Amino acid sequence: MTRLLRRAFVLLGLLLAGSALAQSLDDVDVRPQGENRVVRIRFNASVGFVTLLPGGTSDLYTLRFEMLSADEPVLRQTASETRRLVGADGLPDLSVTYQPEPASRIKQLTVRLGRAMAVQGRQGPNARSLELVFRPAAEAVPAPAAAASAPPAPVPVAVPPAAAAPGPETTATPEVETEAAALMTRARAALLGQQPDTAITLLNQLLKLPPNTQSQTAQELIGRAWEQAGNAERARTEYALYLRLYPQGEGALRVQQKLAGLGGAPAPRTAEAAAPTAPPPPPKVLSGSIAQYYYGGKARSQSLVSIATGIDQATLSRTTESAIVTSFDLSARWRDAKAGTDAAETRAVLRGSGAKNLLKDGRSSSSVSAAYAEHRFGGGGAVGGLAVRAGRQSPISGGLLGLFDGISLVYPIRDGVKLDIMGGVPASALVTAPSERLFASVLEVDSFAERFGGNLYLLQQSTQGITNRRAIGAELRYAGERWSLNTLADYESVTKKLNALSVHGSFQFAGQTTLTLLADQRRAPSLQLTNALISSGAASLKELLERPGESLATVRQRALDTSATAEQFLVSVARPLSEKWQMSTDLRWSQVGALPAVGDFAATPATGAQVSWSGQLTGTNLYSKRDINNFNLSVITTPAFKGVQFSINNLTGWAGNDELTIEPSLRLYRQTDQQDVSITRIGPGLRLSWRASRRASLLGELLYETSKTRGPSSRDDSNSTFFYVGYRYELF
Repeated sequence: MTRLLRRAFVLLGLLLAGSALAQSLDDVDVRPQGENRVVRIRFNASVGFVTLLPGGTSDLYTLRFEMLSADEPVLRQTASETRRLVGADGLPDLSVTYQPEPASRIKQLTVRLGRAMAVQGRQGPNARSLELVFRPAAEAVPAPAAAASAPPAPVPVAVPPAAAAPGPETTATPEVETEAAALMTRARAALLGQQPDTAITLLNQLLKLPPNTQSQTAQELIGRAWEQAGNAERARTEYALYLRLYPQGEGALRVQQKLAGLGGAPAPRTAEAAAPTAPPPPPKVLSGSIAQYYYGGKARSQSLVSIATGIDQATLSRTTESAIVTSFDLSARWRDAKAGTDAAETRAVLRGSGAKNLLKDGRSSSSVSAAYAEHRFGGGGAVGGLAVRAGRQSPISGGLLGLFDGISLVYPIRDGVKLDIMGGVPASALVTAPSERLFASVLEVDSFAERFGGNLYLLQQSTQGITNRRAIGAELRYAGERWSLNTLADYESVTKKLNALSVHGSFQFAGQTTLTLLADQRRAPSLQLTNALISSGAASLKELLERPGESLATVRQRALDTSATAEQFLVSVARPLSEKWQMSTDLRWSQVGALPAVGDFAATPATGAQVSWSGQLTGTNLYSKRDINNFNLSVITTPAFKGVQFSINNLTGWAGNDELTIEPSLRLYRQTDQQDVSITRIGPGLRLSWRASRRASLLGELLYETSKTRGPSSRDDSNSTFFYVGYRYELF
């Protein structure tokens, strides 16, 4: 580790020691998944994919997702976050920005790319991750005349049709020729549909058949498919094999041009080929940023109240917020001289944020969301090697496992199966208790029964030797070409209650129509014995159990009485209307159950059914090369009130300057309740971001809201202003 990085880690560790300023984004990285290159976005919360806009090719996307479950600091987060990736292996430079909106459970990420590419969004392998799948468009090539024996391609300009001269003579049976032709037709359709993983599977099946009239074309197309999947090295290998097998083939010139564009041909996959020269060891990779913002806010209200002696008037002005928020993100990665997927790798990460409150009697806070070192040992082929991580970290797998300080280990059992073991001290518990300990083990299976995967986990938490939580949970997922399904179940054995049960599915129909379903029931907060401390005032479970009349049974009941049952159902439909317009609509039902009186807490009634509907119309690139325009109408009905909101949000890359982004917005809200009290709010806003240089960006936002409240005997007029301004600087 360089001296600069070591000093930075020590300094930031001192600056960020503290608690309770959360970050929602855990990590963003690139990894292979199947035959694709995908960007995986990991969260410090359970999330569910909703939609990615626009549906075509762009360098600017918005990713909408559901915040299913998170710690309270994450739900209340106001500071924005950005993660950046340097482009490599066919992927462009990429940045992901999260601007939290505490009042909304549907959240949004802004994804910016270094160049326009087709991207598909989907749920990740567990409830804590989302993925972006890159689908580079296939280049058009001249289409020679097809042989009479070859089936016609659906769209002949996208992929080369069958060769006019099949090369070496074949002795394939009619049955083999029929099967090969069918596979070729499906593979062409997959390539045209930007589904390279499907095309690779089909072409591999074709190439395993006895030599036939489709073999030569299939060898060229599998190189094209690997290119489309973003794997340049594998594409070069397949193209080189084509030239070795068919040096006089009709596609030889195209393949030679492809190889030249990919940097030349590696040694082909044959026993006679000489071993390729090993590339030089990858250099150390450092990345990091610092961001600092000033948050300010003012509010002014004027009230008129009818009283027996006349009208009472009051005017109040106050500063509601004044704080400096600083966040840091540092990482370093080293790989040894051994190249390829078997190379060992060492990584160090430090992320955190702190808020200096400038208000009188204000409270400052800080937190470290990640501070760990990780080493992945070189492994054997696809199985990979052992990985060890030490420090403050998020759980390796999904499930209801929170941030902790400790050690985790990933042990690969065989290809696609691994065992994760984690141990340490919880770092994001709702109630801090003395001598806490955590141990968890997770058996992960990437794939079984073709497209199924999942995990099974066991969790044990204790404090002062008393079992605080003992849970068994499982996640099951299915990832098909047209639909995916993620399920989670968590059972808490100390309280003998179901902690969470969630089903999240996404389905794609004809016309690129996407249907998203969510059914979720969970305890809030998550079940554990230390929840009993919230209403008792005790500092520990041992102290509570020593009180007269208290026992393990009464403490268990206190914990249950402090944790409400929250339920929600969501149906979301999204469909492109044209190349530039897409519509979506969401229907949600939710409720939170009642809680009895317990300790210092009074009884809390159930919220009753809350039903909300929203419709969105999104237009992209309507008047420029980089604009997204969102029009939203929402209606919410609860036992206490009814509300309607209309909002307009725009994101525009300034004409002639792609480094400047302008995001104006407008919100209109109207609410009425059962006491004939009405509330009307109007809130315009403006957000700006300017990339002043390759490393420095300036950002700011201004929100203004005016509100009118009218009741039978009172009226209140108020307005408020909220703003932030700051910078982000890339250190490396």
